[in-house]
Amino acid sequence: MSSDDDVTDVTPARDEGVPYSHIGRLWLRLSLTSQFLIIAALIICSSMAVLGEWLGSQIAASQLQSRAESGALYMEGFLARHLKMGEFGPGVAAENHLELDEILNGTDLARRVESLRIWRRDGMILYSTDKSLIGKTFPSSNLETAFSGKVVAHLENGHNDEGQHAPSSTTPLIEIYAPIYAPGTRNIIAVGEVYEAAGEFIRRRDAVQRRTWYLVAGTTIAIVGALYIIVRRANNIIVSQRTKLKKQLADAQALARQNRKLREIADKARLDSAASNEVLLNRIGSDIHDGPIQLLSLLIMRLGQKQANSPTSDKPESHAVDTSVHLSPSSIAAQALSQLRDLSTGLVMPEIENLSLEAALGLAVDRHQFTTGSQVGASYSGLPRDVANPLKTCLYRIVQEGLNNAFRHGNGLDQQVAAFADDSSITLIVSDGGPGFHNSKSEKGKLPLGLLGIHNRVVAFKGTFEMQRREGSGTELVVRVPFNGNSH
Repeated sequence: MSSDDDVTDVTPARDEGVPYSHIGRLWLRLSLTSQFLIIAALIICSSMAVLGEWLGSQIAASQLQSRAESGALYMEGFLARHLKMGEFGPGVAAENHLELDEILNGTDLARRVESLRIWRRDGMILYSTDKSLIGKTFPSSNLETAFSGKVVAHLENGHNDEGQHAPSSTTPLIEIYAPIYAPGTRNIIAVGEVYEAAGEFIRRRDAVQRRTWYLVAGTTIAIVGALYIIVRRANNIIVSQRTKLKKQLADAQALARQNRKLREIADKARLDSAASNEVLLNRIGSDIHDGPIQLLSLLIMRLGQKQANSPTSDKPESHAVDTSVHLSPSSIAAQALSQLRDLSTGLVMPEIENLSLEAALGLAVDRHQFTTGSQVGASYSGLPRDVANPLKTCLYRIVQEGLNNAFRHGNGLDQQVAAFADDSSITLIVSDGGPGFHNSKSEKGKLPLGLLGIHNRVVAFKGTFEMQRREGSGTELVVRVPFNGNSH
C-alpha cells in the first residue's frame, strides 16, 4: 500500500435490495458469543433431545422385552404340564381347570396376573380366567407371531379382550404372548396369554428414563458450557484484536493523509523551485542584455570612431593578412558581445505558458535552427496538450541544451529531436551524428556543466537521464519523465 492511499475499514455492505427484518437486526446486534450460544444450544439441545428420546424408548423396550421373557419362562414351566394332547390336539382337562383357578384366585400371583388364557393354533381359547371365553375362537395376529417361536409383549391401558370395542378398565397392563412347548421337545403346542399389572413396571421405567434424561441434560450442559468457555475466550481475543486493529487503522489513515499532504507540499515546492529557477535565469539574461551588452555596444561604437579618425585609415589596403585586426580592441569586444548575446538569448525564456507541449518543443527547435543555421529533424507522437508549465519548461530546456551540445560537439550533423508519450511518462530523445563521446558512464560529479544541468532538472521531476551511443555513429540523450506527481 502506498503512503498516499487512504486505508478504509472494510465492512460487509448490506444488500439494499433485501432489507433486514426486525429479527435480523436484533441478531446482528448480538455479540459473537451470544450468537454461538443460541446456535449451539439449538443444535446440541435438539440433537440431545432426539438422543434422549431414542435412549428412553430403547430402555423401555428392553425392560418390556425382559419382562416378557420372564413371563414366557413362567408360562412354559407352569402351563405346559396342564396341557394334554388328545385326538383333536392339545386341551386342558377339568381337573387342570380347577387347579389353575385355585392358583389364580386368592394368591400373590393373582394380585400380579389380571387374566390368563391358553390359545390353540386355530385361535380357539382352551382356558381363560373369564370362563365365558373358553371354547370360543378369535382371530389374532399375535398368535401367529407367538406360534413362530417369538415372545410378543404390549403395554396397554385396560384389558381389551378380543371382540370388545372398548377396554374393560383403564389400569395399565402388560400383555404377553409366549409359546408353550411340549415337555422335552421344542414343538409348540399352544400359546399362553397373560395380562400382568404394569404399575410397578411403569414406575421403574419412568425412573430409568428420568435418570437417562438427567444424564443427557447434564452432558448437554457440560458440552455447551465447555464450548461457551472456549468461544468466550476466543471472542475476547477477537474483540481485543479488533480494537487494536481499529486503532492501527485510524493511525494508518491519519498517517496516509499526512503523507499525502506532505507529498503534495513537496511536489508544489519542487515545481515552484523549477519555476523560480526559470525566473532567475530570465532575470540574469535580462541583466546581461541591459548591462554588459549595452556597455560593450557603446565601447565598440567609440573604438570604431577612433579607428575611423586614425591616420592609418588613409593608407592603401594591403593584400597581406593583417592578424592585428583580429586582435584589435573592437574585434575582441565584438566577439565578447556576440557571446554575451548568445548567453542572453539562451537564458531568456520565451512565452510558452499558453503553448502546447509539442509547440513548445517545436519553438526550441526553431530557435536553435535560427541561431545556428543548422537543420534539425523533429518527430512528436502522442504528446498531451495540457501539461504543467514547470514540466513544459524543463523539457524545453532539455531540448535547448541537447541541441546546443549536438551542434557544439557533434558538428551539427544529423540532429534529431523525438518526443512521445504513453499512459505514465513522456520520453524525449535528442541525438546527433557526430563522433560520439568517450566516457559513457561518467560519474555525476564529473558531468559537464550542461549535462549536469539536464541531470538536475530531470531528477527534480523524478525522471531518468541517460547518455548513450547511437547505432552507427553519434550520441543520444534519452530522458523519461513520469506524469505522476508532475501534473499540477
